[in-house]
Amino acid sequence: MVSRFFNSWTAALVLTTCLLGIAGDLSLAAKAKLKGRAPDFKILSVDTTPLPFVPNGVPLTLTIRLELPKVMPEEMLLDVSTLITSTSRSSFRLLSNRQMLPTLDDTAEEAQRQLEIVQTWDGTDNNDRIVVDGMYDYQVQAKLMVLNKDGYPLTRISAWKKRGNFEVKAHPPVESE
Repeated sequence: MVSRFFNSWTAALVLTTCLLGIAGDLSLAAKAKLKGRAPDFKILSVDTTPLPFVPNGVPLTLTIRLELPKVMPEEMLLDVSTLITSTSRSSFRLLSNRQMLPTLDDTAEEAQRQLEIVQTWDGTDNNDRIVVDGMYDYQVQAKLMVLNKDGYPLTRISAWKKRGNFEVKAHPPVESE
C-alpha cells in the first residue's frame, strides 16, 4: 500500500516539475517577444504651459512635437489626440486634431519631417464643468492614417504614447504686498 502511494506521489512530483520547467521556458519566450524596434513615427516632446494651470484664465496649451517617418504613403492623415484625466478618473476631456499631411519625398531633411501640433484646453471636463484642484494626467497618441476606398480613415502607423501630468489650481496664487 505504501509503495503504491509512494509511486503515485513520485509520478505527481515529476509531472509538476516538468510542467513548471515548461512554464519557465514560456515566460522567457514571452519576454523576448516584448523587445522590439521603436516605430519610425515618434512623439518627440509634449510641453504644457502655463503651469500650474488656473481654469477661467489663459487656456492650457499643449505643444506636441512629432517626427514623421522617412517613408510615407501619399495622402496621409495625421490624427493627434490627448486624453486629460483627473487622478480619480472622475473627470476627463479628449482633445483631438486631424489634418492632411503634405507629401514628402525620401530626401526630405529631418527638419522637414518634424511637425508641431498645438492643442488648447479651457479647463472643462467632458460635461463642460470647470475641473477642481488637483493633479491631472495627460496621454498623447499620434497616428498616421490613409483613407480607404470608401473614404474612411484606417490607421497605418502609430507612435508610442507620451504620458505626463500637471497641476490645476482653482485660484491663482495670491501675491503678498
